[in-house]
Amino acid sequence: MPSCAQVLARTLRAAGITRMFGLPGGEILDFMEAARVEGIEFLLVRHEATASLMADVTGQMQRSPAVCVSTLGPGAVNMTLGVANAYLDRSPLIAITATLARARVPVATHQDLDLNAVYRPFTKMALTLDGEDTEAKVRAAIAATIAPRFGPVHIALPSDIARAEEKEKRKKEEKEENEHANPQQAPPVTATPSDAAMGAMKAALSTARRPIVILGLDLDPRVDPPAVRAFVEQLQAPVFVTPKAKGLLPEDHPLFYGVCAGVSGDAVVVDFLGRGDLLIGVGFEPVESDKVWHSTMPLVAIGPVSIAMPGFQPIVEVVGSVPDILSGLAREFGLMDWPPDTRARFRADLEAAIAPAVRPRGLAGVELTRRLRDLFPRNTILATDVGTVKMITTQAWACYEPQTFFESNGLSTMSYAFPAAMAARLQHPDRPVLCTIGDGGFSMTIAELETCVRERIHFVTVVFNDSSLSLIDSAQQRRGYPTTGVRYGAVDFATASAGFGAWSRRVETLDELDAAVREAQRVGRPAVIDAIVDPASYGIVRRPGL
Repeated sequence: MPSCAQVLARTLRAAGITRMFGLPGGEILDFMEAARVEGIEFLLVRHEATASLMADVTGQMQRSPAVCVSTLGPGAVNMTLGVANAYLDRSPLIAITATLARARVPVATHQDLDLNAVYRPFTKMALTLDGEDTEAKVRAAIAATIAPRFGPVHIALPSDIARAEEKEKRKKEEKEENEHANPQQAPPVTATPSDAAMGAMKAALSTARRPIVILGLDLDPRVDPPAVRAFVEQLQAPVFVTPKAKGLLPEDHPLFYGVCAGVSGDAVVVDFLGRGDLLIGVGFEPVESDKVWHSTMPLVAIGPVSIAMPGFQPIVEVVGSVPDILSGLAREFGLMDWPPDTRARFRADLEAAIAPAVRPRGLAGVELTRRLRDLFPRNTILATDVGTVKMITTQAWACYEPQTFFESNGLSTMSYAFPAAMAARLQHPDRPVLCTIGDGGFSMTIAELETCVRERIHFVTVVFNDSSLSLIDSAQQRRGYPTTGVRYGAVDFATASAGFGAWSRRVETLDELDAAVREAQRVGRPAVIDAIVDPASYGIVRRPGL
């Protein structure tokens, strides 16, 4: 009979898993060897959080679970960051950790943590393998990751159980009754909305005079965009996207207005939303919004999963296949009362809100982002970090295709962008990938440059280097607090990056940026551009709520 670790590896491989991200320890080696024999690649990273964030983004891209691996104790705790991010960004992910040998549990406390209790608050399932019916349990975990909404699961593997011979506990007939093909990707949504819900939605749309459409992360980027585009073009209403939905409607489309949910120009966006008489959420998920306007403005919801919660209920909600619902709502619209110049006036107000507050002494974040957009191809995949760089790039970087923009939004974790770019490059080796990240986030992940050099993961990183946590610095100033705990010392990231084997340059002007980007795109290794940004240019950070 095979061992528990061998059954686990075999089941993962049968489900389409070909790569795992992680950092090993002695307690997980039996599983790693079993995975190697099954043909599953192990990509060694410098920190377990990187492994889980890479798995998070890989799961988002392929819309099937990706795997991260750690040892027990500190490794398992380190790996929670990306798992929690996957939980709130709705990504399919399998986190596999070692745990204390069962035989040692009664007498040992060294590195002994209840890892299921650690992971349970931000996973859809947390289980410990016991060497019985491993295949069925792992299949159930895989199915859980891709059941709507997507999310992570945790599998703990005791080190002695890993090498123990597998046992079959269920009766044959019971096992056959519950047997099913290995799940790989989410099945299509087949729920049929009720006639009452469709009727209520048609009535709401027919009476709206100033509707606004908001596209969100519950949309399937592989299936839904054609139906979404047909719907909004028939409706002829303003369209906003949440950050995770960027690219679902090309941003040069005449109905695209901007990005909502807590990014640059947010006050202007929320004010505009308040001028509508009906918000139409299509795949909108409130996890993306850092404010509660969705609960104070009239909002109807269309999506594959309900967004109702104990304290919030859309005034009308239709749940089911989004393309089918949108097709059923065609030509159910009222007369539009948006003035012809609405978009031009709004875009002018938005541009004024995100423009540099002062003429910078170095680079301004918005101008830097816009120049990068000009320098990179239209199909570039951008991974961006959080803080001020997130607020700027999310609004100022234009996307034209789904799944070309990645940021941590539900959890909003620093250090996301670099692992995300690594995952994007592995998933799409023939497409340009750009990482934009602040000096704080890059400091947390700079060691992964060695991983990129070793594994030939080549992409361009631009560090928005202002030597501070600018978003929080600005919030302290607005509240009249003294500056505390937000200013870093100056770091030469170009020199530091070269020490890891990357190509690097430091730039302080747009002309220097142009030359650096052109050269970075030609070199055959990871490239880092250390862009010196003047924090005084961040008009974007002067917003209420922080």
